[in-house]
Amino acid sequence: MKKKKIRDTPEIVIPKGYGIDDLLDFDDEGYENGEPVLVEEVKVTFERE
Repeated sequence: MKKKKIRDTPEIVIPKGYGIDDLLDFDDEGYENGEPVLVEEVKVTFERE
């Protein structure tokens, strides 16, 4: 088993039949608390149909 490091890039897996827009919120409206506390890079993986 691969040893997980603290600095490994997090991964978001999109299930079959869904798109990235279905699972993640890309609207610029509605976020009224100011800037996000943390912004980081993630890997996005789509399950194959």
